[in-house]
Amino acid sequence: MSTPTTTAPGRTLAWPAYARGQFLLSWRVFWRNRRSTFIGFLLPVLLNLVIAAPLRDQQIAGVNAAAYSTVGFIGFALVTSFINLLNGVVARRDDLVLKRLRGTEVPPTAIFAGQFGAAGAVVLLQVLVLGGLSVIWFDAPLPADPLLFLLTLTGGFLLFAVLAVALSGLTPSAEAAPMIATPVLLICMFASGVVAPLSSMPHWLQAPAHNLPMAPVVETLRTAWFGRGFGPESWNGAPLPALDLLHAWQHAAPALLIIAAWTAGAAVLGRRLFRWEPRHG
Repeated sequence: MSTPTTTAPGRTLAWPAYARGQFLLSWRVFWRNRRSTFIGFLLPVLLNLVIAAPLRDQQIAGVNAAAYSTVGFIGFALVTSFINLLNGVVARRDDLVLKRLRGTEVPPTAIFAGQFGAAGAVVLLQVLVLGGLSVIWFDAPLPADPLLFLLTLTGGFLLFAVLAVALSGLTPSAEAAPMIATPVLLICMFASGVVAPLSSMPHWLQAPAHNLPMAPVVETLRTAWFGRGFGPESWNGAPLPALDLLHAWQHAAPALLIIAAWTAGAAVLGRRLFRWEPRHG
């Protein structure tokens, strides 16, 4: 009876060290893999330069269109993080790394905390790069509500991180991961308002698009950055009115609830689908 009482507190006290070890391992693997570095770090930045730069002299909803697009690509960085997490989880499962870790004293929460932490650090670097571009090159203001911005970014990151773990259970192998990741990437990029307002889509698609995982994240990031009620904007529409902090949070509340609902659903799905061992063999 003495072993559980001494071991459990020891594991609890060692949890930060376990999580740190998983963080450092995931961090090194990410930057050493050219494919993950390109998709997970460079792709949102390069796409933003190609798409946003020609919009510098245009306005949308009362803000610079290039800055509007850049904040959208900050949201898109969460999707590329999802792709790398999905690939990483599946690859570690197929290489039996997760199975071996599960047989050690490393708590499962520390395994995923370290991997999520490394992915989150990459996202923060992208935010600094894309945010710097928006402010310095596109003359965007600094975020009007940094707290709402960080809350939305954190909630969106957790949503896509948990979704990556859940969908890893449907991915038979690392080679098959692009078949799962690519549709998510395309839907989030072209049907979630990352590049253009959702009002530019066919009318019958607009309501479903507003409830996809990425759309509320992008809308609320823009609301927090520019202090305006984004969501109903259009290319040729009038400028959106400025919001004070209270009304910005009121406007963002429905989108934050959608993000929370998607995260809860992904967590339930993950508990049912996630595997520590390869699906076959």
